[in-house]
Amino acid sequence: MGWLNDLRAARLRRTSPWQAALADLPAGLESFWRHHAPREYEGIRTDAFFFTRAAEGLLRFFDTVRHSGQSCALPSNAADSVWHAWLRQDPIGLERFCRRHFGSAIPHVERAGLASNALLHTFAACCARDGVHPGTMRIPALFALDAGLRMPGGHGYWNRAGEIRYARLNERGRGMWRATPHPELALAALVAHGLVAPQILAAHERRLAAATDDSACGGMAFADGDAGGDGGAGDACGDGGAGDGGCSCGGD
Repeated sequence: MGWLNDLRAARLRRTSPWQAALADLPAGLESFWRHHAPREYEGIRTDAFFFTRAAEGLLRFFDTVRHSGQSCALPSNAADSVWHAWLRQDPIGLERFCRRHFGSAIPHVERAGLASNALLHTFAACCARDGVHPGTMRIPALFALDAGLRMPGGHGYWNRAGEIRYARLNERGRGMWRATPHPELALAALVAHGLVAPQILAAHERRLAAATDDSACGGMAFADGDAGGDGGAGDACGDGGAGDGGCSCGGD
C-alpha cells in the first residue's frame, strides 16, 4: 500500500489550496518527521499521505491564526506532530517560511499558555475560511483532520444536529460513539459570540426535549447510533469529555 499512499500524497500536493506552500516544505522535513514523530505520538502512521495531510492541516492552522488575529488553539495532534518535528529540525527556517507564506512568524504556544477561548477563535476563523455556517452539519476541515486520519490519541470532533461533540480518540484513532458536547463550542457559547443564530439554539433545545420524552421507556443512545462502532475500546484514552481542552497547543 506504500505506493498508493505515495500517489495519494502526490495528488493532494497538486490539488491543495496550499499547493505552493506544500511545495516549499523543507526537503528533509518528511524523513525527519517519520523518524521522530512516533517517539512522541505512539502509533502514528508515517506514510507519505498521512504526512501530507498533516502538513496541510498545519498550513490551514497558520492561515487561521493569520486571519483570526487572536490566540488560536490547534485542534489536531496530526498537524502538531509536523509542527514539533519542524521546530526540532529547523526553527529559523520555519519562521522564515511563515513570514514568506503567512506574513509573520507564528510562535508555538503550549496549551497551558493559551487564552481560555482560543479554541473558539480557531473554530470561528476556520468556519469563515471554509465557508461553513456554524450550526449546520459541517465541521471545518481542521477540526475533522485527526478523526479523518484516525490519529491515535488525537482530537475527534463531530457535528450532531448542529451541536459540536468531542472525544479524545483511542489507540485506533476512533471515538465517535462516546463523543459528548464540547463546553467551549457549545451552542450557547456560539450564540453568545454571535456565531450561531439564537433560533438554532432554540430548535436544538426543542429536539432535546422531544428526544427526552421519546426515551422515557429506557434504552441507550450513542452519538453515532452504533453501540459497537468502536469495538468497545473507546476508554483507552480516558473519558470522552474535553478535560484537556480538545487541543494540543496553539499560536498567536
